[in-house]
Amino acid sequence: MRTFSGNLFIVVAGLASLTPVAHAHIGYGGRDFGTFTGLEFKSVTIANQAVTGNFGWADAADGNLGDSHKGRAFRFHLDTESFLTLSVSANPTATATSVGGLVPAFSIYQGLAGLAPFPATQTALPSSGDHDEAEASVAWRTSFAEVNLGLGLDAHATDGSWNALGNWRIGGDGDLPGSFAQLSSFSYKGFGVDFDKNGTADLSTTLPAGDYTIFVGGNDISNKGSADAALAYGVSATLSVGAVPEPQTWALIGAGMGLVAFAQRRSRAARNAA
Repeated sequence: MRTFSGNLFIVVAGLASLTPVAHAHIGYGGRDFGTFTGLEFKSVTIANQAVTGNFGWADAADGNLGDSHKGRAFRFHLDTESFLTLSVSANPTATATSVGGLVPAFSIYQGLAGLAPFPATQTALPSSGDHDEAEASVAWRTSFAEVNLGLGLDAHATDGSWNALGNWRIGGDGDLPGSFAQLSSFSYKGFGVDFDKNGTADLSTTLPAGDYTIFVGGNDISNKGSADAALAYGVSATLSVGAVPEPQTWALIGAGMGLVAFAQRRSRAARNAA
């Protein structure tokens, strides 16, 4: 895993001219879980969101970055180090136009996308929210491609800026191309995936104080080229946060998770034998 900072590469003029796409900016409207003290248990559910397509997370996890438009960004803040559990599920009734069938997956990052009011522009372009096709984002994607995908490759070798399994950066129209320190930075902290396709992905982990972004998407890469790739797949997400467990509590949690896994294996074996 590599973290990028500084002016790593000279970007050839014209690389920002990728195939035109909708310049949807990363935002958190209606998707802020709020602030958690970590001193008391608190649980928040956001059940009225949807993601475009059922493949976004899988596409961002394949090594050549993914389209951030195919994920949905949520945010939260921790005042202190906390233990949290995040559960993301398919929800066909999330919106008036959403459908069911999402194979959910998500990644958690420390850091936030650019928030309004945006800082004064440092280029000839007006300031904006972060998006994959900003010239500064394209410059970072080129540097990623050269380091990770092969010398001589550029942003065209990537699908966007989103890295589902590692650190990544993205910028807005006012950020200076090649000055990566100006970009929004996402530090990867973990993921949850619906491996058994039961409609729910979970993760329990401990995180330090700070601001966090959750990117949710689908884990069905076969959906990418299908007629359903543009559908809105409904999502429900629940974030529960409390104090970090004492060592003896961790032992009980571990034992409980082992029993749950054993019960799930027995249940699957019984179904297969039927």
